[in-house]
Amino acid sequence: MGHQIAEETVQPGSYVIIEKQNFRKLCKITEKGTFTLGKEQVEMEHLLNKPYWTTFKMLPSKTSKKHVSLEVTLRAETMEDIRQGLSSGTDNRSITDDGTSQKLSKEEIEDLREAGKSSKEIVTTLISNSSSFTTKTEFSQEKYIKKKEKKYFRYLTIRKPSISMIQEIYFRQDCSKINFLRMDTLSQILSYSDVRSEGKFLLYDSGTSGLCAAALLSRIGADTSGVMAYLHPGNQAHLTLVQAMNFPEEQVKRMIIANVQNFLRIYHQGEGQIMKELVAKHCDWKRMKEMQDAEGIAPAKKVKLDDEVVENGVEGEGDKERERMEGLETMHNGICHVPDSFKEPKWLNQTRNAVKCFTKSNADGLVVVTKEHPSSIINSLLTFLGTSRPFVIYHCHREPLQETYVALKQRKDIVNLRLFSNFCRGYQVLPNRTHPEIMMNDLGGYLLTGFLVE
Repeated sequence: MGHQIAEETVQPGSYVIIEKQNFRKLCKITEKGTFTLGKEQVEMEHLLNKPYWTTFKMLPSKTSKKHVSLEVTLRAETMEDIRQGLSSGTDNRSITDDGTSQKLSKEEIEDLREAGKSSKEIVTTLISNSSSFTTKTEFSQEKYIKKKEKKYFRYLTIRKPSISMIQEIYFRQDCSKINFLRMDTLSQILSYSDVRSEGKFLLYDSGTSGLCAAALLSRIGADTSGVMAYLHPGNQAHLTLVQAMNFPEEQVKRMIIANVQNFLRIYHQGEGQIMKELVAKHCDWKRMKEMQDAEGIAPAKKVKLDDEVVENGVEGEGDKERERMEGLETMHNGICHVPDSFKEPKWLNQTRNAVKCFTKSNADGLVVVTKEHPSSIINSLLTFLGTSRPFVIYHCHREPLQETYVALKQRKDIVNLRLFSNFCRGYQVLPNRTHPEIMMNDLGGYLLTGFLVE
C-alpha cells in the first residue's frame, strides 16, 4: 500500500512534467534543487510528496529574489469573464499604436507582480488603464487578453509522465533527439510489431534517446511475463526517457540491455573470445600499473585514437597485440583461465542474459529504429525472430528503406512487405477560424513492415 501511494506522489529522484498553460517541460525532482521556467528559478522542494495533477500558485520566494516558491491551490484562475460589461469597437483603423495608450509605467506593472497579485488582477488593471482597449474589435480584445495572460500567468500543474507527453516535449524542442519520430508513427510501430504483455520482443534503437524502449516497456506493462531485449550501438544505451517514465523496478528488470556487436559475437562465437580479450586488457593494465608503481611514474593519460581508447606509452599495433594474446594462458573447453584480480564487467553478464533469452525460443516481434542503413542490421537480427512473427523498421529517410525493401523482397521467407509513410497534419479548430496548422514540422519518417515465415 505504501509503495502504491509513493507511485502517485512526487518523490526525490522521480520525473514530473511541469505544465504551465500550453507549455510543458520534463524535470527530475531533487530535494533542494530548482528548475528554470522562462526567466524564473522555481524551487522544487514544494513539489515533494504532493500528488500528481496538483496545481500550484507561483509566489515570490522569501529566501531569494531570484527564486520563486510554490503554494498549493485548488485551481488556476481563468480570464473567461474578464470582458463582462466592456464594450468593443467595429474595426481597428482608428487605433494608433504610439505606446501612449497604457497609463501604467513598467515600474508600476512590476510592482504589481512583486506584490503577489494574480494574473487576473494584473490583466484587469492593465485593461482599466488602457485608453484604446474598448475601441478594439472583439477578436483583438481576446487576442490582447491571451497575450497578457500568457505573460503574467502564475499557475502551474505537475503531471505524471506519459509516452505521448514526453514525445510531444522532445519533438517540439529538438526532434532530432528522437530521430524525428512522431507519435502517430510510434503508435504504429507498437501495433505492427504486436507488442503485448506476454512474449519476448527484440528492439534495436540507435537514436531516440530511449523513447522506443520506454514505449515498448510501457506497452508490456508491470507485473506481466513480457520480456524485452534492448540492443544498442556504442558503449552505453540511451535510457533518459526510460528513466523519465518512473517505471517500477520489477518492470525495468525485464528489459535486458546489450551492445549489438557483443550480442551477435557471443551468440555466434561464444563468449570465450571476448573473455580472452578482456583478460588481455586486464593483464596489460595490471602489468603497466605495477611498473609505474615501481618506477614512481604518474598514471598514463587516456588518448582517443580511431574510436578506440588507449593509454599513452602502450602501442596498439598488430605485432604487439599478437604477442600479448599469445602470452595468455590457452583456452580449455572454451573457457579462459583468468587471474583472481580480474572482475567481470557488468555489461558482459547483461549480454549473456540477452543471448540466453533467445537461445531456446525466438522473439515474438522485432523493432529496428535506426539512423544508419538498416539492411545489415535487419539481416543480422531476423535470425532471432520467430516464424510467422512481425518486424518493423523505422528510418527518417525513404531511400534506405527502399533499398532494404528490394533486398528483403528477394528472400523467400519474408512476406507482406509494406513501405509507407503516415503524415498526419494538425488542424486548428476554432469558431470561424478552422484551418490546417501553418507552422508545423513535416518530418515523420517511414516504416517498413513484414512477416518472417519458414
